[in-house]
Amino acid sequence: MEIVLIIVLAFALLGMTYLYNKVRVELRTVKRSDFMMRAFLRNYSHEVHSPLKVIERIADIMLEKDLYLSKNEKHDMGDQLHYNVNVISLLLDEVMVFTDADAKSHQLKDEMFSPNALCRRCLEANMHNTYLRDQVRLNFQRDMDDEFFVKSDRHVVDLILNKLLLNACKFTEKGEITMGCNITERNGYLTIFVSDTGVGIPEQRKDNLFSWFDSPDDMMDEAEQDLSICQRLAVKLGGGLEIDPNYMNGTRILLFLPLK
Repeated sequence: MEIVLIIVLAFALLGMTYLYNKVRVELRTVKRSDFMMRAFLRNYSHEVHSPLKVIERIADIMLEKDLYLSKNEKHDMGDQLHYNVNVISLLLDEVMVFTDADAKSHQLKDEMFSPNALCRRCLEANMHNTYLRDQVRLNFQRDMDDEFFVKSDRHVVDLILNKLLLNACKFTEKGEITMGCNITERNGYLTIFVSDTGVGIPEQRKDNLFSWFDSPDDMMDEAEQDLSICQRLAVKLGGGLEIDPNYMNGTRILLFLPLK
């Protein structure tokens, strides 16, 4: 009888230990998610205020009485509006991605599209991102036929590429930013790359650049948050992001997507 009681107590203790560990893990996950959400919202608030202030300043100028603007001034204001509206649009997309990144209910919407056409559209949408830097050129490197099509979630790929281009524009003072795609860099995958002649990424930050940060203190800046979200999206598509270790003129980021 005593042996049976000991066995029952042992199983009860094991069950309690299991439940305790499970609750502890769940509480840690909730706490971590709360940290991440607060960090995301803090950086999002910081990022969105800058373009809003520019738009507000331009609106104030437009409301001035007896306003006269030269052709160059109108062009510059138009470029600023395009740039800042594009930034806000990407930030809104990022909110959607961040809040839906872990949702199991989210379904990818595969469709056929031309990588060349998508790259050109992304470059065109980001032309105004270099309006303060006349020494920066945006280029498209054509390595495949325009008739080559792939199957993936075009909207998600578009979001990733726009974030990569926007970050490249932020950190490139002069030179060029080049986007292109090929199927030769990794067997069985489409490779879309964004290269720039900017300041580059410090060696000590490269290993964890695309990692999902475990606490707000682990995240160095908004660029790391953007890249970590982009990496999660790329993995969801069956691919991933990498830094080209052989590129020495700045930064070259590779997006790999499986060929279907």
